[in-house]
Amino acid sequence: MQQRLQPKAALGYGIISIGEASTSQFVNSFLLLYLTSIVGMATDKASTIASVGMIFETITALVVGRMSDSCTSSKGRRRPFLFFSSFYLPAVLTLMFFNYSGIFSGTTLVAVYIFLNILFWIGRSVLYVPFIAFGAELATDYDDRTKLRSMCSAFGVVGCFLGMAAPLMAVSLFLRMKINDSTAWFFTGAGIALCVGLSIFLGWKWTAGTEHMPEDGRFNPVGAIKDVPVILKDYWQLMKLKSMQILIVFKILFNVGYAFFTSTMVFFLQYRLNYGNEVTSTVYLMQIGVNFVTVLIMSWIGLKLGKAGTLRLSMSLAGAGCVLFYVIGINGYVSLMAFIIMFSMASNSFWQLSGAIFYDITEVDEFVYDKRREGAITSLQSGIGALATSAIIAAIGKYLKVSGFAATAAVQPQSAMVALDRLFVLMPGVCFLVGVAVLCLYPLNKKRFRSLQLALDLRKQGKDYSEYQEDLDKIL
Repeated sequence: MQQRLQPKAALGYGIISIGEASTSQFVNSFLLLYLTSIVGMATDKASTIASVGMIFETITALVVGRMSDSCTSSKGRRRPFLFFSSFYLPAVLTLMFFNYSGIFSGTTLVAVYIFLNILFWIGRSVLYVPFIAFGAELATDYDDRTKLRSMCSAFGVVGCFLGMAAPLMAVSLFLRMKINDSTAWFFTGAGIALCVGLSIFLGWKWTAGTEHMPEDGRFNPVGAIKDVPVILKDYWQLMKLKSMQILIVFKILFNVGYAFFTSTMVFFLQYRLNYGNEVTSTVYLMQIGVNFVTVLIMSWIGLKLGKAGTLRLSMSLAGAGCVLFYVIGINGYVSLMAFIIMFSMASNSFWQLSGAIFYDITEVDEFVYDKRREGAITSLQSGIGALATSAIIAAIGKYLKVSGFAATAAVQPQSAMVALDRLFVLMPGVCFLVGVAVLCLYPLNKKRFRSLQLALDLRKQGKDYSEYQEDLDKIL
């Protein structure tokens, strides 16, 4: 039976998005820049550090999904993981943005940052997978899921500000106070970490009493993970679902395109267009403003066109726009702003609706296998997406090095400028357009989802559901 979304649950759940969004945006946007410009590493080493951590995110996501599905804590299946993350993530994030080059060097220095980045992405999975899976339990109605994700996106705008615009503003402020670069970044990282921990903790506290509670009363992660071999069976079954296959490929293509954009944005602004921290911060602020407006627009369009239809529209416009901007070039403030606005609207529509569209796989899984595996569904798409992002970030670092880019050089060669144009402008568009073509095959819409839910209810009651067979055939 459907459970309508409660305002208290939506508010408590949404505020966690501040911490979830700010951690990913901060690390994805600035870790490469920090390692190359402050620590002094070559781009290929820095990208290796970033990509190795994401591989561990993939592994952790696959395990955490199973653990949260089978957790027997009296505090719920998902919420114990949120509580742990509210303390763990801030601690690791603070340590990541400390400059260890004065203590270690060479391979040891690289190993230290690899270790910290692994710890970060493990913690990121411990937060992200149960958090997203939790949403499928809070909202079971098709439109309620869109509304819940819109609430998350609204709070996520605050997280994007903390992770994207605030860091450069804070660093510039510290530098004006005559604090050196390394210390400025450390203070900035610690401040963001504090905000991350507070938002997750408050969200954990405010969602008390809203989760479906297991019958057992003890959190036993060792017992929950003892049947890890079942994980492979779970994922094999999920990947046999037509809808899941399509969404996974679409998620990979988006993650790859988004990684091209976020990982090279600061490099493009500072080295291709020669903009300093102040202008870069302004660009990020403008992007955040666009995200806020997009939340309202995409929420309305999502309720009219459905989740898949809205994503197809926004991503196709952005993909075509990226190709156009690559042809005409981005050589100044106006063209840059137009490009950022266009891309931000599309990417924000994905983050706003992708969680909700994956929620709908829960009922498909339940109909086919008679199981509800929200955690496994979330961990599978998260893990594969992280793996794709990891591969692309590693490739970006190597490509920039081959192109002749060097963060410490006073003047970059023309080959490096061409590489930045391709990575920041063209490749995201190519990935988005291919992703739209894949998403056109996705069979679920509001009408068919409703038929699926009704068929499930009738089957549980032992009644005939053949009147919905036509829609079921298209879904399955």
